[in-house]
Amino acid sequence: MFSDDSSSLRVWFRRLLLLFGIILLIPVLSLVGCQSSLIYFPRPYGTGMVEQWQKDTSGKTVDFTTSQGRQRAFLQGNLKSPRNLWILCGGNGTVALDWSDWIAAHAPKEDAWLLVDFPGYGDCEGKPNPDRIRENLKTAVPLAWQACGLGGEPDPGKLRFFGHSLGAAACMMGASEFKIQRGILLSPFTSTMDMSRQVTGLPLGFLVWHRFDNSARLAELAARGPGKVVILHSEDDAIIPISMSRRLAETGKDVVKLIELPTGGHNQILQTDPQAVGDALREIGGE
Repeated sequence: MFSDDSSSLRVWFRRLLLLFGIILLIPVLSLVGCQSSLIYFPRPYGTGMVEQWQKDTSGKTVDFTTSQGRQRAFLQGNLKSPRNLWILCGGNGTVALDWSDWIAAHAPKEDAWLLVDFPGYGDCEGKPNPDRIRENLKTAVPLAWQACGLGGEPDPGKLRFFGHSLGAAACMMGASEFKIQRGILLSPFTSTMDMSRQVTGLPLGFLVWHRFDNSARLAELAARGPGKVVILHSEDDAIIPISMSRRLAETGKDVVKLIELPTGGHNQILQTDPQAVGDALREIGGE
């Protein structure tokens, strides 16, 4: 009798451990197997959207080919003698031209703007990952520089970056690639490794293979010498906590100016605080 009870208890305990293990594995397997679908939300341009953009802005498309196939970015603004060329990357749920109207209304008129899509977004073929996004930037920026009639290789002193959320991470990769020292980040995270803990509540950063590390890129920027990065982040951001921007500000304390906004959530800063963002653009656009 005692032996039977003990055996049943062992079976029950093994089953409990198995169930507990399965419960623990669910977020792990989701993170490993579904990272792309958790990070990227690509969509194409609707019929006539690019043509309407060209009509409205007199902008130019920047067409090129990478390992992912045909890619397209967009140039608008002062394309004849720009003071600066800005690299602009939006978040994971937007396409580049979603930003066009806001830039036309609020951005400095002296500058040119390169609106970059990730592979798989807009008119771009392929699938996104950090290396492929870097490849798009590495290819598009020199072409845009030449299209603006600036000549020679891109001059870091005349390059600026402006990115939101995942686009902020893309911009930081662009800053690393082209040694850009001035830019603006909206609602950035510290790293996708840190975000995995934020989402799952577990220390699973080692499983993340879409690795974006703003903390490391910002430290590199600060180490290169004089620079300035303005970070704007809403206190009520429910997706990326403002504490991440505070940590970035501490990492790059010699170059970072952090502006904490009371409202705006994760995606509405351009609508709730256009003046603050516009002021930052003018500040970073200067010498």
